[in-house]
Amino acid sequence: MNAEKVPVSNFKNPVGLLFRMLLSGRRAAYSALIHEAMRLASRPLNFLLAGRERRLREASSTTSAPVILVVGAPRSGTTLVYQTLARYLDTTYFSNLTSLFPDAPLAGTRMFRWLPQRQSADFQNFYGQTAGLNGPNDGFTIWNQWLGEDRYVPRTDLTADEERAMAQFFKAWCATFEKPFLNKNNRNTGCLNLLCRAIPQSSFVVVRRNPLLVAQSLINARLQVQGDKSVGWGLHSQSSDTAADPLAYVDDVCDQVLQIEAELDDQLRHVPENRIVEITYEGFCETPEDTLRWIVSRIPGVQLREELIQSELSPFAASAKLTLSEPEKERLLSRLRSSGRTRALVH
Repeated sequence: MNAEKVPVSNFKNPVGLLFRMLLSGRRAAYSALIHEAMRLASRPLNFLLAGRERRLREASSTTSAPVILVVGAPRSGTTLVYQTLARYLDTTYFSNLTSLFPDAPLAGTRMFRWLPQRQSADFQNFYGQTAGLNGPNDGFTIWNQWLGEDRYVPRTDLTADEERAMAQFFKAWCATFEKPFLNKNNRNTGCLNLLCRAIPQSSFVVVRRNPLLVAQSLINARLQVQGDKSVGWGLHSQSSDTAADPLAYVDDVCDQVLQIEAELDDQLRHVPENRIVEITYEGFCETPEDTLRWIVSRIPGVQLREELIQSELSPFAASAKLTLSEPEKERLLSRLRSSGRTRALVH
């Protein structure tokens, strides 16, 4: 029997997370801290741009430019896919710059679009956080206005007016920047039916990964982000009291992975097949160019940046090494095999 589960907050110990980020030695972690400081400094400008934002959102638009939403379980490779699509597809996206203006994402991004783009590719990230002002951003500050503040569970009870406001925002975004729109947010995995209905021009790139490796990465994320394996992190996570069962967190993570997979399957049943592009993390890493071309073939209106693909794109090294302890591995394998919902497992 599982230990008693308790609710999860987004971050258990922000101060501890700060120190772990500083000690990580990872550029994306340092960049995330800088972005947070910049967000505080940009509050006055964010407030001043609110009026311009309203005018941009209310402007009439008949654009039918595609909205591409990357979804999947946290730690399944969605950020790498997002970064790659942002680099090699001719689209716009929520950037780290956009996140500085939670009340004026359109106006703020438009005001600073003259900033130079990063010349070289950068596919590093720190648990979804990318480096540089032009780095792709999950866009929680924008999505939250409709889907709520809980990063792990989205609202699904939007009113008709809220759905219309969401639809109008993305039409305004595509019209303002005259390009298709791209975003990745793992929380959106839990409300595909809603997004499909509210954003008629949306398509979904669904990323799947070996569930054992997803579970392992989630356990590592708990330790790095929350500082404690027993504290949940990510979509549909739970925390447990491990006093009675030291490995209770393994069951929590397994349940989390299985719940996300089951919910994803259920949500996809309500989405037209021609708006779904399913890929695997492993296949994407092995042949990223082929995957990009397949995605573009399935979503009309999106163009590849051929010059960059030919000059720099190469296969990625898929992370497939098991670093779990033997007790953790045995517990996970047992739970996953008995679920009957998994793809092939790594041994």
